[in-house]
Amino acid sequence: MSSISSRYIDPVADAYETKTAAERPSSLSEAKLGLVDSMLNPGAMWGQGMLDAAAEFLSRKHRSLSFARVARPPLGGPSPARWAAAMADRYSALVIAVGD
Repeated sequence: MSSISSRYIDPVADAYETKTAAERPSSLSEAKLGLVDSMLNPGAMWGQGMLDAAAEFLSRKHRSLSFARVARPPLGGPSPARWAAAMADRYSALVIAVGD
């Protein structure tokens, strides 16, 4: 199993290993997207603002989309792989706000 740091790309690194992009749904027609605020400081509302903007943009391009807010603490909870597997049964895709 890889360490957490091996799954992220350092934006100032001189070199890095190529990463494979996540699978994308073939269509967003009538899809349900989960909007996840996983910011370290959710009370600052930065994540909610980014998710609101993403939902507004996507809903203009794809009128049949529906959205749901999803709780995901930035630290703790089930392992990311276990959590992602549970979300795959509920949503077509997730938009996740991550950061400080």
